[in-house]
Order: sequence, then C-alpha cells, then structure tokens
Amino acid sequence: MSGNRPFPDVKGGTWYSDAILWASQNHVVDGYANGAFGPDDAVTREQAVTILYRYAKSKGQNVSAAADLSRYGDAQQISDWALDAMKWAVEEGIVQGRTDSTAAPKGTSTRAETAMLFKRYVETFPSRETEE
Repeated sequence: MSGNRPFPDVKGGTWYSDAILWASQNHVVDGYANGAFGPDDAVTREQAVTILYRYAKSKGQNVSAAADLSRYGDAQQISDWALDAMKWAVEEGIVQGRTDSTAAPKGTSTRAETAMLFKRYVETFPSRETEE
C-alpha cells in the first residue's frame, strides 16, 4: 500500500497500518469525526456491521436490503451513519440482536460476534468472496 496515512494515530510500519490505509482508500473505514482512527479501541456492534457493509459495497454487492428495526427497543440508539448498514445486515441475516428485542448497537462486538459476522457474510455472498 502506498499513500498518505489518513489517521494521525496510526503509525506507519505497524502490523495493521497497511490494512487501515487500504480500508480508508477503499472507503471501508472513515475513522472518528475528530480525524483519529483509534486502532486500540474496542469496536462497537454498529461499527463492525458498518465496516462489513462498506466492504460489501466496495465489492459491488447489492446492499439495498433494509429490515424494519422497530422490533428492537434500542433501535433509536443506532447512529445515523450506521443505520443503513444495520438495516442491511439484519435483513440479510448477517447480524441478529443481542436478544429478540435489543440490537445493542453501542455494545462492544466480541471476537466471537465479529467472527460470526464474517462467517454469515461469506455464507450469504459466497461467489463474490471465493472468486478472489
């Protein structure tokens, strides 16, 4: 990867810096409003889903599916920037609520939840991922 580092808190030459540069250049990640990336921060459920949504979009996949999130009592807590991604991921079966009535968008995405997101994504869109 080459190009300017988009986030001041991501040092060049770290094991993750090329991945973050790629993800930024491909509009998969934007970082925080203050310009930072937060490489050591925990990832929220809405952030993890949004990263996956943007990745699917970058691969030319149709991301127009949109679930009605009204069954989740905390749906109003989903950030505006994550709303389309959450609707898409729920409709496609990639993400489920923490319970039948809570989405927990601000909750930390555990390693197990993140692995499940990727698994469901690959199962939902197998031809795109296996061709590369």
